[in-house]
Amino acid sequence: MLYIIYFNLKNGVSDEEFVKKSKEFSDYYEGKVEGIGSGKLYRHHNGANPRYYQMHTEMKDYGTWDRFLAFIEKDAKGARLFQEWRKLVDLNTHFDEFVSEIPL
Repeated sequence: MLYIIYFNLKNGVSDEEFVKKSKEFSDYYEGKVEGIGSGKLYRHHNGANPRYYQMHTEMKDYGTWDRFLAFIEKDAKGARLFQEWRKLVDLNTHFDEFVSEIPL
């Protein structure tokens, strides 16, 4: 299953700042939450919305999301890094989805 978040950055946030903070947070929680895989960051290049991003994270099951939230709640450094990351994202323009592959 993939957890996909679509978003823009807040005005004034540079791509470099965002990528650096994303890597720092991702590197910190890697291996600490059962069932969560690596994340991938995508940036769209279109005229209508030039700073549109997607972040894909592999998750074993829906319980992984609960374990991730529990980790953020219990781990002070993880919570701080997550909040710093979220401060760069325009949460008024984001949306999340969980998708799972259907083999044909």
